[in-house]
Amino acid sequence: METLNCIESRRSIRKYLDKQVEFEKIGNVLNAGRLAPSSGNLQDWKFILVTEQDLRKQIAEACMQQYWMATAPVHIVICNQPVRTERMYGKRGEELYGIQNAAAAAQNMLLASTDQGLGSCWVGAFQESMLQRALSIDDDARPMAVITIGYPDEVPQPPMKQTLENVTFIERWGSRIKDFAAYVGYYSQHVTKAATASREAVQRFIEKWSR
Repeated sequence: METLNCIESRRSIRKYLDKQVEFEKIGNVLNAGRLAPSSGNLQDWKFILVTEQDLRKQIAEACMQQYWMATAPVHIVICNQPVRTERMYGKRGEELYGIQNAAAAAQNMLLASTDQGLGSCWVGAFQESMLQRALSIDDDARPMAVITIGYPDEVPQPPMKQTLENVTFIERWGSRIKDFAAYVGYYSQHVTKAATASREAVQRFIEKWSR
């Protein structure tokens, strides 16, 4: 699947078929998380793969009793090790960079799932202590997200999304444009004009020094 199509077609799936996921596909999802960017290439994450039914039920309980989660045959819990990020980047690393790193890994996993015809959902509502106990997570690690994965048993309608004009400022905060498509067209013309001018300048330089 093309990347942009994958991004556009991804949905949060909360109903799953009673069908096991091939381990090769699970491996691809985990590998996509491993390849995510991280601050200073620190890779301060650990992924816990959970397929046991009893553990999936405990995870669902820890996630504010979202029992639909237990129907997903695969859970991946993304954890961060704040002490590693804090050691390199101080308080900002502990409070922000580690969360960003885990989020990048999570998004990669969602897209890798969609690309392989799987459904997935990013769950961030959970009681940390319950999740840590259920999965024996070390004290120096924190669960950041739970990703449910399986073959989808629903086709959710596309959610409402804001337009580019509503979420994009140009050059500075608050500077909006009414027609983003028109702006992109203008910008493309500007880039093309600048590229043409550069090529002409290079050609003149070559002609000058080749005489």
